[in-house]
Amino acid sequence: MRATPVALASWLLPTGAVLITYWISASIGEVPTCIPFFEGCTSISGAARRDPSIHVFRAMMLPTATVIGVYWLLVRAWLGHLGDAGRSRDWIAALGLIGALFLVLYVVFLGTDGRAYELMRRYGVIVYFAFTALAELVLAARLHRLRPEAKLQVGPRLILVKVGFGAAMLALGLMNIPAANFWPDLPLDNVIAWNFALLMHGYFGLTAIAWSRAGFHIKPEFRP
Repeated sequence: MRATPVALASWLLPTGAVLITYWISASIGEVPTCIPFFEGCTSISGAARRDPSIHVFRAMMLPTATVIGVYWLLVRAWLGHLGDAGRSRDWIAALGLIGALFLVLYVVFLGTDGRAYELMRRYGVIVYFAFTALAELVLAARLHRLRPEAKLQVGPRLILVKVGFGAAMLALGLMNIPAANFWPDLPLDNVIAWNFALLMHGYFGLTAIAWSRAGFHIKPEFRP
């Protein structure tokens, strides 16, 4: 079984979920109409926390968490196939799996009332973004350090693009600090979050390209 569809789904499902739920919310007047990647008229959570958007969001994002978890397990196997037998691939998989688990926490409690629910929702989204992005940064670094023959299997240019995505996410994360302190009246935090999510989920699409080129397959083993 080809592994590429898992990486593709990890990219397309969350990207589609946030765009579809924003379109639904904007079309019925629950949020302003704009280009959120540039204008930041609403947050991702704000576009998805009301009826009927929240039901679409949950229906798409809960399966997404499972798919992303499988993706990180495949990444661990992929690195081993490329000759990276160090403990770093275990850390990458662990970070990614923790992020996927906290995505479930965020989605389940999105739209609920109460301080305890708000706390779980807030930590859910923070850990999901932080741990997933960190796993992607470490993965890009590991791919960059592969032996030349292993790099050829991935594609040197594709590795550089992955490193570029990681650098862009890091830059956006750092920009969020001065944006919140010096321009609190501008929706820069929303703009940063929308673009950060676009890059973070787009990173899965880059992996899909690498797996497709290499013909990376899942080989299930059944033991009595």
